Amino acid sequence: MNEFGLYALAYVVFLLLFFYMKSYGLRKWLGIALVALGFASIFTLPSFVSGFDLGIASTSAIGIGAALFFSRARYVA
Repeated sequence: MNEFGLYALAYVVFLLLFFYMKSYGLRKWLGIALVALGFASIFTLPSFVSGFDLGIASTSAIGIGAALFFSRARYVA
């Protein structure tokens, strides 16, 4: 898969999670888990696995997790 396809896939996943996940607790814990998983995969896994760029996936996971965590009170009334 080319680099632009991976960026597009990461953006679509980000939009779906950001706008359709409304639970405060789920946004908080999924955000923490994604940030931790992103940092862990950067430092422990190789850059490419079978032509799939894990660097893009790792940095996207960190960005998505941080966005979910910091906007966790978005849907609290």
